[in-house]
Amino acid sequence: MNEKGFMRINELEKRADVPRTTIHFYVRHGLLHPPVKTGRTMAYYDESHLKRLKNIQKIKIEGRVSLSFLKESLAELEEREGEHRDSPESAAREIVTTTKAKDKRRQEIVNAAIKVFSEKGYHGVKIRDITATLGISTGTFYIYFEDKKALFVDVVDAVIRAIIGDAREALKEEENILKRLLIRGRIFYQNYSKYNEILNQLRAEMVGEDQWPHEKIKKAYHALTQPVIRDIEKGIETGLFRNVDPDLTAYTLTGIVEIMCLRTMINAKYNYEQIEPFVFDFITNGMKPDDNRSDIDTRNV
Repeated sequence: MNEKGFMRINELEKRADVPRTTIHFYVRHGLLHPPVKTGRTMAYYDESHLKRLKNIQKIKIEGRVSLSFLKESLAELEEREGEHRDSPESAAREIVTTTKAKDKRRQEIVNAAIKVFSEKGYHGVKIRDITATLGISTGTFYIYFEDKKALFVDVVDAVIRAIIGDAREALKEEENILKRLLIRGRIFYQNYSKYNEILNQLRAEMVGEDQWPHEKIKKAYHALTQPVIRDIEKGIETGLFRNVDPDLTAYTLTGIVEIMCLRTMINAKYNYEQIEPFVFDFITNGMKPDDNRSDIDTRNV
């Protein structure tokens, strides 16, 4: 048979990267629909077989699973892709019908993933660690995320949104530039204790060959520093600050606050309430002698 789209099992093996013994096993147990036969030994497969094999591999990436679990997960996964809409298995699907409900479920997965990634690390986490926390199937997970990397990218975005959102809320009534910088530092510290493992894992991924961690870290710190840059520019315009480079200054301040947050986690010698006045004094006065310093009590901010 030479019709376009059909293939023999040797080609399906190669394209799916699945041995023929496994393909025959899937056909026998109903995980893969039978091929088209034109003779006793002439069987032809098509793109639907290839797609189903790839979906099976996607679900099995987490390890050994039962046939019943695999069938259930396939039904849910392929429902998303528009396949088998009339299948009896679709009655068990968990696909939500409204955008609001979808967003809610997606956010629940992200929130659970933040905790799991923080505890086990990116490479130590399996999809089933996250789904078990929520009581959902692996198939349901793949309705919302293509893979673990796609979820981790959303987790990083959620962490950055949380930090920026908390700062925006805390600063909406504050106009004083110096006070705004202090408040930003406090908000960063409060979130750092919750999300530092996520940021550390993102930085760790930069040593690999993938480019997505580099792009994500660049976007993350761009989002964190842009509001600081605007405050510094206002400070320069009003004469509060000398004419420094706002971009470099914002990254410097962010770096100082971040490393001081780390210092509070090394041991109990310092807490942030002790570190904050030191950082503020160091930024405003540097290492000038005491008689040239300008003292500001951060406790009143």
